[in-house]
Amino acid sequence: GVNCIVSGFNFEDKYGELGNGFIHVHHVIPLSSIGENYKINYKEDLVPVCPNCHAMLHAGKKEKLISIEQLRKLIAYNSK
Repeated sequence: GVNCIVSGFNFEDKYGELGNGFIHVHHVIPLSSIGENYKINYKEDLVPVCPNCHAMLHAGKKEKLISIEQLRKLIAYNSK
């Protein structure tokens, strides 16, 4: 899909035709933690995220990265 799995942001909704089909992709399992023989399952290992959420998913230290669910809760909490 092209909606951010965390925030629901859609580039086409915001930017019109310019944003059509645009989204970042986040690896659910960090590439640094999988071996070079690992075969990526594009349907299960990659999720669509907007650039802001993508940056926040990678903002912590490697051993303390925030999960998608934690980021959703943080956004919901800070939106009140």
